[in-house]
Amino acid sequence: MKGTQVRIDQGELDAILRHAFGERRGIAVTQLGGGQINDTRLLAWPDGTRCILRVAPSDATAAAGPSWFTAFGLRREEAVIAAAHELAGFLPVTTAHDFERAVIDRDWVIQDVMPGVPLSEVDRRLDPDARADVWAQVGLFTRRLHDVRGSRFGFPACGPRFDRWSELVAWDAAGLAHDAGRFGLPVDPFARLVRQAGRIPALLDTDVVPSLIHSDLWMPHIFVARDANGGHRLSGVIDLEFARFADSLAEHLPPSFDWGNVPGDMRSAFTAGYGPLTSRLGDGIRTRVYVAVGLGWAATLKAFQGQPYANILVDFERVVLEIERQESG
Repeated sequence: MKGTQVRIDQGELDAILRHAFGERRGIAVTQLGGGQINDTRLLAWPDGTRCILRVAPSDATAAAGPSWFTAFGLRREEAVIAAAHELAGFLPVTTAHDFERAVIDRDWVIQDVMPGVPLSEVDRRLDPDARADVWAQVGLFTRRLHDVRGSRFGFPACGPRFDRWSELVAWDAAGLAHDAGRFGLPVDPFARLVRQAGRIPALLDTDVVPSLIHSDLWMPHIFVARDANGGHRLSGVIDLEFARFADSLAEHLPPSFDWGNVPGDMRSAFTAGYGPLTSRLGDGIRTRVYVAVGLGWAATLKAFQGQPYANILVDFERVVLEIERQESG
């Protein structure tokens, strides 16, 4: 199986730690699982101090991957943190980094450990009131993130930027069609998505502003911690490498919650925190296009990794067909 998470070797690890801390001795290192992009380690000292080391993919790994894959995700995340500075209390805190690649041929950052635990670990164990309160906090955070505006659509750093939202959607679709050919997926449904996006630029560009979206906001990336009264509160959000300025509807959250990021019984709580929504003509077809792009990302990643993607492809083809039916209807 091909890997997107190529681990650094012991010599590279020692070089990073000496560069960041002056010496290697006394630092216990634990490999962390769960991610698919970065090589992530927990660093711990005898006095109880802990932090996180994240190492980005190499240029070669990124070039071999899908069109949307990047070796510069950690640089993008730093730009996102700067842009969303009013949310700093919920975002990763970077204490050291090397984007000049003075030590190894890959970007890396060292960050404080995010307080609390992933929401995925405790969500179903919370009592109903506490759970609803947490999801309302997540909704409010998401609204505040979406309220961060950019001057153009696209990535805040190290990636394409466009004057029109439709141009970024067209870039997404064209990249996926190219990736389908590279990785042995059926090209036809991806080519149909390219044509669909090309037919609706005016619709995509109507009443849309460049809003900062996370692009991967789901429970493993949302952290909660206990407060002084023993209740649970939102403590942070991690993994912002693919955040970008986009139509906020592309977050797959309200009003249709297409991606399943929020449990069905918590959607009203999330929406209460997120606040009022303004519907636009054509939001139905917009939503389907954004879902297709998201499924395309998932399918091309699985294909690149040599993992099964048939079920994702079935969903992708179904959504492309739904778009065609909405266009003709």
